[in-house]
Amino acid sequence: MQRLMDSIPNFSHSGNSLEEKRPRTIVLRPNGCLDSESSLSFTKALEQALELTTDTVVVDLLWVDFVEAEGISCLIAALKQASALGKNLSLRFMDVTTQAAVEAAYNRQCV
Repeated sequence: MQRLMDSIPNFSHSGNSLEEKRPRTIVLRPNGCLDSESSLSFTKALEQALELTTDTVVVDLLWVDFVEAEGISCLIAALKQASALGKNLSLRFMDVTTQAAVEAAYNRQCV
């Protein structure tokens, strides 16, 4: 997984309020495999993005080759966090297998 944090701006406090500088949308573009090794750093990136954005985090999964169970759990946790914060989390370019796994895991946890 390369440079997850590239999409998250680094803000410094320069007199203007941080709220004025917060982005409305943040896009994360992981690549490779979302597995037990990469999921921890990706979870942190998602949490930070959801805290920073004023509205939406987009997760572009176009360059992700495979999502293991830990990656699915990470995405489910982010969906729940987004909902709790009143923000949007959009999962884009997910393959059919990953989409089915995410939907099944989400439905199991929400029942």
